[in-house]
Formats: sequence, C-alpha cells, structure tokens
Amino acid sequence: MSTTVHEDQSFSAAELVRAWVDGWAVARATTSPVEVPGGFRIEVGLPGHRVRYVLFDVERVAELARTRTAPGTWIKTHAPAERVRPALTPAWTVGEPEYPMTGPLRRADAEAPAGYTMEVEARDGTDFVRLLAADGAVAAHGRIAATGATAVADQVWTDPAHRRRGLGAVVMAALGDAAAARGARIGVLVASPAGRELYRSLGWTQRGELTAAWIPEPDPAQPR
Repeated sequence: MSTTVHEDQSFSAAELVRAWVDGWAVARATTSPVEVPGGFRIEVGLPGHRVRYVLFDVERVAELARTRTAPGTWIKTHAPAERVRPALTPAWTVGEPEYPMTGPLRRADAEAPAGYTMEVEARDGTDFVRLLAADGAVAAHGRIAATGATAVADQVWTDPAHRRRGLGAVVMAALGDAAAARGARIGVLVASPAGRELYRSLGWTQRGELTAAWIPEPDPAQPR
C-alpha cells in the first residue's frame, strides 16, 4: 500500500488512516492491513484484541457492529464518539477520545538528559528508543516505523516517576531522527488526551478525532 504525502501534511481521512495502519502494523509486528469497504482490517491476534478494523468512513460502522460480533473485535473510526456511538449495539464498549496527529520529521542530535542514558535499536523495520535511569530502569521509551515517506510513532511512554523532565521530547526527537534517516518526511501518530499536549508543544497538528470501540472478551480468571 502507498500513501500520498503532502508537504503541508493535509491528508484526507483515507490517506491519514492508510498511513497510520501501515506503520502501526509494522511497529506492532502484526500481519499487513487488508483493505475493506471504508477502511482496513488488521489481524492482531492478541487476547482481548483479536482483530482490528480502522475506518475512515463512519457510515461503515453500523454494518460492522452488527455483523462482527466476536469478542476481541475492535473498530477504530476517524470520527468523534457522538457520530460512532449511535451505530453500535449494546455489546460494544467505547473508549476515551484519541487524536490523530501529524508532524514533520527531521534529522536531530537527540541527547539523553543528565542522569540518563539512551539506547536506540533497529529491528524488523522499526526503530526503538529507550531512556534508562541511573539504576538501569526504563524511564521512557517509544518506537517508530517508517513505511516510505511517512512514519508512525507508537507506544511513546514516560514512567510517572520521571515525568516533567523533558524525556518525552527527547524520545520523540530521537524517533524523528531515526525515521528521517530512513527517508520519512512526515510523522503520524494517535495521541491520548494526556499525550496530545506534548505533541502539540513539539509542533504536531491534530487531524480530527478517533473513536475506539470493542467487544470485551470474558476474563478467563473469572467463573462463567
């Protein structure tokens, strides 16, 4: 699959979703996305997250919600919850809002702050960045997968004990450098409400809203 890249980052919803699923699948080492009407399907294969549909067409939600009833099925739609929720049956749980974002990627000399060391690893098309505290514990980490001119940043996280020290910005700079070295020019990610402000401060731009819904799997530890 290929994604049209606009230097001003003005993706259509379909282009944005395509770029995200391509990179997400590489970053998470899943099977490649398969095109379906209005979006894509990814076989994730994890407990509680067996299959994921990512849609750019909100009109497809109702049919999927009615016909895909297996526990562990997820639907993520490029639309706010007030447009998605009415199309769901009671079997579906709706998550908190998520925010697709894009940002420029550039080469940068990212350095670990005093008291931390940085590890950068490339594996199977994905670059991993870790910041280690003095005791060797992981204080912050992230990964990025380049698929041509776009790259998807994923699982960017800072340990609560190490927050408000700029570690997230360092991780993002190192990820951007790694992806830019592979030829990617524009980054794509999906931010949580808490993470959105970090990315905005780094020059990333919100591109709408994403709503996640899923059918929970029974907890095997609980009696049925």
